[in-house]
Amino acid sequence: TSLKEEEMEKLREIRKEKKLSQKAMAKILGITLSMYEKVEGGRAGASAAFMRRFKKAFPEQSVDDIFFEKEQ
Repeated sequence: TSLKEEEMEKLREIRKEKKLSQKAMAKILGITLSMYEKVEGGRAGASAAFMRRFKKAFPEQSVDDIFFEKEQ
């Protein structure tokens, strides 16, 4: 498991809490399934545009908590 993959665990948890498939999540965000899979799997970083789309679709979620590491 890569560090990025661990960081994206929160993204995966939110998707599963909402009972959404990766395909459904990609559609909600207006991105391709391939791109969503890469971000959730930690193989691609979440761009600023991805984060804006996510926040617009899920305003109750904290982008900081999901996409940024907290300083220890």
